Amino acid sequence: MVNKRLFVLVLVILIFSGCGVNKEVEVKSIAPKSATPTIVSPEITKDSSKATVRDSDTLDQFIKKIHPKDEHLQKIIKEDLDLDGKPEYVLAFGLEKENFDSIFVIREDAGFHIIDKLEDPVIVVHLNTDVKIMKLDQTDQKFIVVYSVGDGGAYAEGFSIYALENNHIKSINSDFPNATGQGIRKLKDTNHDGVFESVDYYEFSDTQEHTIVAYQKYDGTGPEKLELLYKNKSKNFVYPTDPKAVIQNYLEVDYLMKRFDIPFLEMDQLTDPAARQTYDFEEAIDFSSLAYLSYSGLDLSYEEISGDENRKVFLVKDNSLEERAKKEITFTLEKQSGKWKIIDIGINDKL
Repeated sequence: MVNKRLFVLVLVILIFSGCGVNKEVEVKSIAPKSATPTIVSPEITKDSSKATVRDSDTLDQFIKKIHPKDEHLQKIIKEDLDLDGKPEYVLAFGLEKENFDSIFVIREDAGFHIIDKLEDPVIVVHLNTDVKIMKLDQTDQKFIVVYSVGDGGAYAEGFSIYALENNHIKSINSDFPNATGQGIRKLKDTNHDGVFESVDYYEFSDTQEHTIVAYQKYDGTGPEKLELLYKNKSKNFVYPTDPKAVIQNYLEVDYLMKRFDIPFLEMDQLTDPAARQTYDFEEAIDFSSLAYLSYSGLDLSYEEISGDENRKVFLVKDNSLEERAKKEITFTLEKQSGKWKIIDIGINDKL
């Protein structure tokens, strides 16, 4: 009887002390079952920290509701774009991983709703390959940046910048080679001052392989700075040895100087001071092919009217213009210090 009473007493003490009962582990081990199946979606990336957070059933359901036909959700970015303390979501849909056909910006107020769909300003065939949230200057302003590449024969790349202002998406700037469908446009902080620039590369397959680089503030405002580079092997001006090549080099540079309104120091080497005038070659020569990377030289014919070892006169015609050319040009060259130099240029009505 005594032993039985001791046993009951020990049992009561154990019960009131909670010994052997772990309520926290028990609660954690119980996972509530969801009555509504969730859609498996890509990760939501908080762009500033690259942290991954779990998507909610409500967001999944909204994505399913606005899902463009035949497109797949490729990327989600969660970020407070207008710094009001409430996050926005950038949703990128497309047929493939690096081909965003539809990009929406949404927000949750009393339920999720679309703020805007990004309008694509690129007018040539292209792919939108990525979308990012970036700070582009020394303020806290956050921008949506869409990167694009050409989807045609020639290579092209560029970008478009947007911002959320007054509950609407505003297009800040778009820089893509729409005119030719080829070329490179970069978004870079070139001088590391915290302010990004729109950097345009105009590459030419001319005699000297010139590249002109244009720098301007990311939003397309402010002055434009131009830089002249040489992409040939020497990375500098190489004097042509053939008199016909001197003429072609001169014509190419004359066109580029007028197009970009910048000086080319090589002009002083190619011409005698007496020939350094402003000429209008447009009625005699078609320069349009220079704008394309496939350019392999002006389609010119050179008829040597007179000449010897130190002096030559050429009648130059553009074969591509045929009967449409209204003018013809004569170039007189003289060999000075072992180099052919243009000493006179004449433009005359075509006979």
